[in-house]
Amino acid sequence: MNIIKTLCLSISILILPILSTNVYPQINSSPGNKTTTPTNSIATKYGALAIDRNNGFYFGWAADYSTLAEAEKSAIEACNKRGGRCTVVLSYSGTGYAAYRFITGNVGMGFGWGLAKTKEEADAIAKKECAERSYGLPAPNFVWSFNGANSGELKEIYNAHDELISTQPGTVTSY
Repeated sequence: MNIIKTLCLSISILILPILSTNVYPQINSSPGNKTTTPTNSIATKYGALAIDRNNGFYFGWAADYSTLAEAEKSAIEACNKRGGRCTVVLSYSGTGYAAYRFITGNVGMGFGWGLAKTKEEADAIAKKECAERSYGLPAPNFVWSFNGANSGELKEIYNAHDELISTQPGTVTSY
């Protein structure tokens, strides 16, 4: 029995160096297979805006999330906590600003959002969009969100603007 154990141990001692010198170096030491880790990797971050499409007073933001699903879920939850029945109207990735303008319920209904590299550009888009829905009434309520620096190029993923463009101001719509 001891002879068999010794023989197996001897064989494995002889075979292991052969395998490691013949196979392993070919896989890991050839120039084409070396992996390098980038030193300046950019982690894409996601953001979202959710609103109650029947009452723009209810809204929720999410910024700097690792996944789009997490950002959208967080925005909806934040909006629902305010009392709305909310859906996502804007989702995006990368570094940039999202702005939201809305009119209070006692004046009328109007809301708009914008996405841009600067807060001022995003706000200008939000004002214009809100004016389209409110017959030009000014929207004094302004909130914004910033999706973190160094999180990739700004890209709009979803924008409900075209879905709501045909909605007339003051119209109650169920979603």
